[in-house]
Amino acid sequence: MNKKGYTTESGGRQNGFAIEPEINPITQGESKKSFLLFLGILLPFLIGGIYYFKNL
Repeated sequence: MNKKGYTTESGGRQNGFAIEPEINPITQGESKKSFLLFLGILLPFLIGGIYYFKNL
């Protein structure tokens, strides 16, 4: 957090810091990386589940 002077809707501040954090939107590249990472984690579970249920 920084001391840029962001305030809440009511105008209140705590110890010089904004109570509400600054919003940093994610970029298109970060979104693609997150999606690929999610697929990389989810895919082995799906493949393992299919393999498990076929061999019961």
